Amino acid sequence: MAADVTHAFRGTFYHTPSYGRLDALRDVVVVIQDGSIARIAEGSEEAAVRDEYGLAEVRQLEASQYFVPGFIDTHVHAPQYHYTGTGTDVPLMEWLRKYTFPAETSFQDLDAARQRYSLLVKRFLANGTTTAMYYGSLHLQPNLVLVDSIERLGQRAVVGKVNMDRHSPDDYIENTSDGLRDAEAFVTYTLDKKCSRIQPCITPRFIPTCTPELMKGLAAIASKYGCHIQSHISECCGEVNCVREMHPDYASDAAVFEEMGLLTSRTVMAHGTLLSDEDIRHLARRGTAVSHCPLSNFIFGDAFFKVNHALSLGLKVGLGTDVAGGISPSMLSAQRMAVVNSRCLRAHKLAKDVITFKEALWLATVGGAQALDMSDRVGTFEVGKEFDALLVDTNLGGTSGPFDVFPGEDDDQRFEKFINLGDDRNLIEVYVQVGPSSSASDRTSRTPPWRFSVRGSDYAVVGTDMQTLLSLGYPSPNRVKQACTCP
Repeated sequence: MAADVTHAFRGTFYHTPSYGRLDALRDVVVVIQDGSIARIAEGSEEAAVRDEYGLAEVRQLEASQYFVPGFIDTHVHAPQYHYTGTGTDVPLMEWLRKYTFPAETSFQDLDAARQRYSLLVKRFLANGTTTAMYYGSLHLQPNLVLVDSIERLGQRAVVGKVNMDRHSPDDYIENTSDGLRDAEAFVTYTLDKKCSRIQPCITPRFIPTCTPELMKGLAAIASKYGCHIQSHISECCGEVNCVREMHPDYASDAAVFEEMGLLTSRTVMAHGTLLSDEDIRHLARRGTAVSHCPLSNFIFGDAFFKVNHALSLGLKVGLGTDVAGGISPSMLSAQRMAVVNSRCLRAHKLAKDVITFKEALWLATVGGAQALDMSDRVGTFEVGKEFDALLVDTNLGGTSGPFDVFPGEDDDQRFEKFINLGDDRNLIEVYVQVGPSSSASDRTSRTPPWRFSVRGSDYAVVGTDMQTLLSLGYPSPNRVKQACTCP
């Protein structure tokens, strides 16, 4: 087996193979070949593994380091990133008019779009988000820039062009036929890249801004190409009341989406805080998932999402930051807010059980993989899965890290500290697998056929060599730490 596409690490690997179960694979050798996990062996088998795979060495992790699966963010509004952390002073429907629509309109300036989307992808990678489900904006061209940026910087993503043909600003609305034409053009552009990391998504913004004709046309495009679908469902009283007034013949948002053909096994609906049990069961029967966005639910919602209850009814649930409705791009923050959300439910006697950091990590990895129909590819460390992973260091020393460690603490305690107290400073390397290229020439130009990321002074850098890093505008070599021994 060719050593130039095969690498191995020896150390501890944490993951959550089932809800509420945290497993530590201690002192194991994990072999990655062409970006996928080829073997997981006991540390005592290292010599045999080197011989079998023709490896000159196996990289030994330090005692304070371990791998965790890459985080999967199931709800991000990409063009809202540049005002994240601001605009939290008004309710949702006013927030859209006052902040969101003007900000998204500004992405028609393609130079600004390139600069902002480059920062977006770098920041999300720096925070350990190896996969994101992105909403784009209304106009076609900025969404192509978003796809190009994701491809160039090495993230995995599901991406959609937003559609809106009613109840929208005069300068931020499309007619139905143009919207359907551009949606299909976006899908074909993304598919024609033949990049296994990036999948197109049909994206009706939400029911109030989409006519039935548009929604049904988008459903037909999704069916034609086998695409993902994303939208918002039953997220706050203002939105739900608006839908009831517009569609009085339907009992709920879920009923409207069902009639339009938008509930499929590849659909992810954000929020769902006001879904009834009947709605949840219906979504579960369709295989539709909900993206739990606890932080933005606190800011804009009128209810808490009952994660454990929804899972008990068979619903697929992932976790989302909901940038910019959520004020942090960090999935660690989203995990902590998911725990707080469950404690609020118990405090208000709306639920008896709570979730811990273990369940939150499952939502951020396995739950997200299930929601995005990727659970056979990512989310855990198993043979055959692609190596999307974060190398964490819990012992950065002094105030250079976000927390302190003390003598007598074991690995599990330090791991829990990372989930509850850690941040991007603890993420020293971020790995995103890249599938085999579509042509021999492309494969030759990118040997090995997977990318890795490098920690700069304050963000993740993705590339295959130092020349590539510099060409992407990253710091000079004296400020960049090479991630690993990969070519």
